[in-house]
Amino acid sequence: MAGVNKRGYASLCAALLVACLGALSARALAEDEAVLQSTVAQPYIDMRTQPGRGYPVFHVAERGDKLDLLFQRTDWIKVRTAKGIEGWVHVNDIGRTLDARGDPLAFKSPDFDSYTSRTWEFGFMVGDYDSTDTLVAYLGWHFTPNLSLELAASENYGDFSDGKMATASIVHQMFPQWRYSPFLTIGGGVRQTNPRSTLVATEDRTDNTANVGAGLRVYLTKRLLLRLQYKYYVVMTDRDDDEEVNEWTVGLSAFF
Repeated sequence: MAGVNKRGYASLCAALLVACLGALSARALAEDEAVLQSTVAQPYIDMRTQPGRGYPVFHVAERGDKLDLLFQRTDWIKVRTAKGIEGWVHVNDIGRTLDARGDPLAFKSPDFDSYTSRTWEFGFMVGDYDSTDTLVAYLGWHFTPNLSLELAASENYGDFSDGKMATASIVHQMFPQWRYSPFLTIGGGVRQTNPRSTLVATEDRTDNTANVGAGLRVYLTKRLLLRLQYKYYVVMTDRDDDEEVNEWTVGLSAFF
């Protein structure tokens, strides 16, 4: 039964990650009644049948042609010419077209500069919580280059008990301009423990928690980060002794 729960939770995490990435990469650029328009400034721009360099070029927009920008999917933007021809153009090519004032449009692929100026970050991690398997999903808001607020939900699966936890943390990134960037975190939350014992009637417990931790963010490419993290938890129980727990996790994150 534990295996089923773990696979189900992992599938849910994967589905949420795909949905979030889809929401980021496939976004409308304008409403139908006010479509963003650009003018080709280069000698020509290739238009492809689908978003990707592996798809064929079926039309070429020449210098001076007007393009309606419809919506974006990852690094590609769907455009429509004045003759009604629709195709896909790489975002860097759109960045070299001109707006209504004759200025270059500020479009480009996500890069390291985008990472250092990010506002939101989300991700999923897996690891070890007190010798049990754990899965963590989190969302972070960067209100300064060095500081962010993170909300996390986690679930762990053990032989004798399962648990769920919700936490809020302040994260301090000491060197946000580094590709390999260490950080410190401090926070608290609530944990629910569900014992597996069938021989003795044992009730579920809900306890407050406090935590401190440290970790490392590694910028990979485009919108993706690798995150490694350690946290030390104190679970404040109603018993004589509080629980002290170590958690090690690693996972992938995306920013926007």
